[in-house]
Amino acid sequence: LGGVEVIIVSLRPSFALCDGAPPIRRRQKRSQLHERKRPMARNLLRCLAAASAAAGVSGFYLPGIAPHDYAPGERVWLKVNSLTSSKTQVPYEYYKFNFCKPKRIIDNKENFAEFMAGDRIQNSPYQVFTMEDTYCNLLCAVKTGSEKGHKYKQMKALVEDAYHHNWLMDSLPAASVADAEEGGLASYAKGVPVGYVGPTGKVFVYNHVQLIVKYHETDAGARIVGLYAEPYSVRHKFAAGVDYAYGPSGRKVNKDLGAAAIKTCTGYPMTKTDATFAGPQELTPDAQIIYTYDVVWEPSEVAWASRWDIYLNTGDQTVENVHWFSIVNAVIIVLTLGAILAVILARSLRADLTRYNKEELAPLAGGGGGGGGDDGGDDLDETGWKVVHADVYRPPHYPGFLCALVATGAQLGVMAFLVLLFAYVGFVSPANRGSLLLALLATYALVGGVAGYVCARLYKALGGQRWTATTAATATLFPLTCGVVFGALEAALVAAGSSSAVPPLVLLQLAGLFAFVVVPLTYLGAAAGFAAPTAEFPATPAKVARPVPPQPATLSLPVAALVCGVVPFGASFVELYFVLDSLWMEAYYYLFGFAACGFALLVLAAAETAALLTYYSLCAENHRWWWRAFLAPAAAGAYVLAYAAFYYDAHLAGDGSTALAFCLFFGYMTLVALAVALVSGAAGFLASLKFTNYIFSQIKFD
Repeated sequence: LGGVEVIIVSLRPSFALCDGAPPIRRRQKRSQLHERKRPMARNLLRCLAAASAAAGVSGFYLPGIAPHDYAPGERVWLKVNSLTSSKTQVPYEYYKFNFCKPKRIIDNKENFAEFMAGDRIQNSPYQVFTMEDTYCNLLCAVKTGSEKGHKYKQMKALVEDAYHHNWLMDSLPAASVADAEEGGLASYAKGVPVGYVGPTGKVFVYNHVQLIVKYHETDAGARIVGLYAEPYSVRHKFAAGVDYAYGPSGRKVNKDLGAAAIKTCTGYPMTKTDATFAGPQELTPDAQIIYTYDVVWEPSEVAWASRWDIYLNTGDQTVENVHWFSIVNAVIIVLTLGAILAVILARSLRADLTRYNKEELAPLAGGGGGGGGDDGGDDLDETGWKVVHADVYRPPHYPGFLCALVATGAQLGVMAFLVLLFAYVGFVSPANRGSLLLALLATYALVGGVAGYVCARLYKALGGQRWTATTAATATLFPLTCGVVFGALEAALVAAGSSSAVPPLVLLQLAGLFAFVVVPLTYLGAAAGFAAPTAEFPATPAKVARPVPPQPATLSLPVAALVCGVVPFGASFVELYFVLDSLWMEAYYYLFGFAACGFALLVLAAAETAALLTYYSLCAENHRWWWRAFLAPAAAGAYVLAYAAFYYDAHLAGDGSTALAFCLFFGYMTLVALAVALVSGAAGFLASLKFTNYIFSQIKFD
């Protein structure tokens, strides 16, 4: 496989790098570590065996990136990505602001999923060479500009809005060291903050960073297994007599000045004591900020295959327990509902079938006497779900729209299942930026035939005639809704100058994906569905519809939606919290095994609750179950949106929250809630249809 390593990732975090790692400043002795060479097939078999034998939910993934062995002295490129903030949710291109720039800015090649995620990866002026420690390197010096100037206002806004640098080295993001006390464990955060606001409201800039590069030594060189950045705010000053000049952009252009030109440099790695002695670098108008950096290489026993552990593991046992609590809680809910459904099928339904069969044999036992009066008495005595057999399969109102919704939900469900499967085995991982979004888009397009086939089969069984319009609605309903929301948010991002604004070429690619893949595959699936034999129902609708008697309040649609929606949501809401963290709090989500279990339990809970609702509705002689079977479990999407509102208020709303951040959050979360509603509704509808076919196929009708 071209050097691609197979990695076991247990869903129970190992915390190998956190719990056993030496302190950041503790230097280790360099040791020669030899890798054992094993055949790829043997590795794969051992991975599969370990995965199947694991007690917990676990899996393996293929990062898709071959390790690179750096020779001593070889330059290692540090690249910069867009500036991000969980406070504003609006990323910006790095060199749009007053930071040190290289001579020539080179854009990294990215796929359209990375563009949609707001990634803009470029080179940087940092000079890093393999296994070469350097201290207090002068990066550049910049002028802050006047108080009313654009540069000063921009930098101040970045600090106040808690923006972070996002650096990459060997495709590995930098983690900032939040606390690295001697002899203790260091805590890490994604990205490197631009600065901080002091207790008195003053703004300070992190203008010195200590880059700690962890490497795993091999026979061929060194493999980078960690990149940590410890930021400092230091009031640097040039030494007396140093001649420096600034170019038109306000950045220092002198090329012959080194660490000796800065009197606050000590010749060894920066420490908190040094930074405290020099004082923090306050952001003030008409001042200069000198940017410096250290590069420290430290050997590590962490293998290249495990270098992402520091980002994926939190070091908190509580997080693992919460995940397991979520799964156990959901399993109990689904098993309870399954037990109730089993009781209905084994006892209530069996009793109903026995009673109905006795009623059918009663006229034969009495010799057929009684004439029409007896028949009329039998009709009057009939109660329960059998009495609506002549109306239970009567087509609902707007059958084409219902079929399109169910088909779209089936398509989204299959897409989610496949993507989670790919993520579980490793084809979607944090090491491949944009891979999750790319997998979602590609899988949705490729399973368009599923939607067409489901829609055609169901619509044909209902006797629909507007096949073309129904198929068109199936192909365009969800994509156009997403397109309208995405277009409105895209216009707002373009107006704000955000790097997450998608370029026109990427928009054309998305339009081409929809027009030339989604739509044709949907029509092909519909053609296959219409060509298949018509699905036969156990009963034939009568010419005249039976009136529906007054229904109890507990079976009204609002009450049914409240109950049927909360059960699927309750089976997965704990895992939803971690998903929201990954979407909006810049956290990595990698527990795809837990996500797959949560999704499966959500679908099962929706199916079971809808089947129960349909049974009790038929017992109440309400034959209008079609839309109820879809809408009631689809209310899970409303619960997701309500929970998202609670999450926003608890974690994102605040003094720094903007109207654009509000629109971005609720715009995208509305689409997520809509997708959950469609999947839950489709699962509930198809389960109800299967349940109805089963019970009515067990009795005979005149």
